[in-house]
Amino acid sequence: MLCALLRFVPPACAQSNADVSINSSEQLFSVMAALNMAGYDSGLFVRTGDDTRQDVRDYLAKQKIPVEAQLRAFYAAHRNANDPGKDFAQYVSLALLLGNPPQFQFTIPAEDLPPDASDIRDLVPLVETFYQQAGLRSLYARLQPRYADAIQRYAGTVRREIALSDAYLRFPSGSYLGRTYHIYLCLMGAPDQVQARIYGDNYYLVVTPSQQPRFKEIRHQYLHFLLDPLAVKYGAAIHQKASLAAIARKAPLLDGDFKNDFSLLVTECLIHAVELRMDKPASAQQQANADLTSGLILTPYFYAALADYEKQDAPISVYYQQMIQGIAVAKMEKQLASVKFANPKPASQPAASAPLSAKDQLLDQGDNFIYIGKYDQAKQVFKQVLKQYDPKSARALFGVAVAASNTREPDIAVEYFNKALATAHNLRIVTWSHIYLARIYDIEGMRQKALAQYRAASITAATFPEALAAVQQGLQRPFDGSAR
Repeated sequence: MLCALLRFVPPACAQSNADVSINSSEQLFSVMAALNMAGYDSGLFVRTGDDTRQDVRDYLAKQKIPVEAQLRAFYAAHRNANDPGKDFAQYVSLALLLGNPPQFQFTIPAEDLPPDASDIRDLVPLVETFYQQAGLRSLYARLQPRYADAIQRYAGTVRREIALSDAYLRFPSGSYLGRTYHIYLCLMGAPDQVQARIYGDNYYLVVTPSQQPRFKEIRHQYLHFLLDPLAVKYGAAIHQKASLAAIARKAPLLDGDFKNDFSLLVTECLIHAVELRMDKPASAQQQANADLTSGLILTPYFYAALADYEKQDAPISVYYQQMIQGIAVAKMEKQLASVKFANPKPASQPAASAPLSAKDQLLDQGDNFIYIGKYDQAKQVFKQVLKQYDPKSARALFGVAVAASNTREPDIAVEYFNKALATAHNLRIVTWSHIYLARIYDIEGMRQKALAQYRAASITAATFPEALAAVQQGLQRPFDGSAR
């Protein structure tokens, strides 16, 4: 059985050069230790079977650390009290882009940091000071046996899941084209957190303690690691089926990123189908149909197509194109016409079940105008949002910019893309704003400015197959305006 190279590196060592690794991160430990001293108490008393977080907090509470007051003030000013998950997530994003202590230098240009990390970049000097004053180097070293035990809890099952995924998709070992998948165990965060990131060629999954290890999430992200490049490679074939996106856009439960990136939707549907084929639950077909009504409209198709894949010997890297070409658009449109998409359940999702506000209705209307190519109408709708509801709405600013770009108004487009970048936290908006700016600069003959924008987009583009393809093409040759 051909399987991925999975190395379990002693946590105190530098990150592995292997394709897949499970480890701890001293940068992540340092950031989260600082937050725990600064007032980060989310999930503190939930039992997980691991006491590392409380023990570190007790140790720090006994120290006289001069920078503590500044850390407390910083955390209070940036705390997201209404969403503990987002509160934790921003610090994960920051830590993943920091170099080794004690300097903690950014691994990418500071101006290219993702929005959530950029918002809290001023924390880094405080963490650097805290690292020295609290003696974190020796503390982290003393905790290595605990991290080794935590890693061992995951090691066998993670190795098995990765080997089975490689075997099912028939991926040969070492065929990752320089990409890496890092799993970091963070013992200092609130329980049951799973945070996935893709920065450049690196896939990350940060997992905090839980009574039941999160193996399904680890495998799901690993399947993205394997399959995302195929969506880029066969982007042209996927684009031929993109009219189906209009149907998926009607699903109330479907995430906005899937509505706006058909290649991303295709990959997610395929991954769900692979998971069903690998797990073989008795309710597999019902689960595939539930995916369909949630907006993952291609899950049933891929679930059936994978049955044929299993009967032949080609790897998924070869069979993938055949599956995409086998999507009969006209036939599927007819089948999907009778599908009744599911609505949010008021009992479990009270916020999502609330009617859309007038502002959100206008934003959806503007997005739909963009989708069908009515750019002048889109511009009017988005400007109405900016005037009547929110002059800093990143979605509206981006919408005006996209509309202006498609109506040959580069000056307006540049102005609004830059305004969107100044306010946006949505990675799709940030990534595509950089790409559009790069294309405008290419058309105007400013290649160096274009390359800077493509490089900025490359940090987060891998999350979105269509964006990644655009970045790769833009770095290879100037955009000439022939495609948008």
